[in-house]
Amino acid sequence: QGQVESFDQYVVLLKNNSVIQMVYKHAISTIVPARVVNFSSDDSEAE
Repeated sequence: QGQVESFDQYVVLLKNNSVIQMVYKHAISTIVPARVVNFSSDDSEAE
C-alpha cells in the first residue's frame, strides 16, 4: 500500500507514511485507487 514515489523499467517505489517499499513490477497484479477516478473530460458529451 502507498503512493508511488518513483518508478523505473523494473520496480515501483511505494511510500506509506515514512516507510518506502520497493516492489518489482512483475509482482503487481492489481492496482486500486484510494479515491474515485474520473476518466471523462468536462468538455466531452456523454453518448
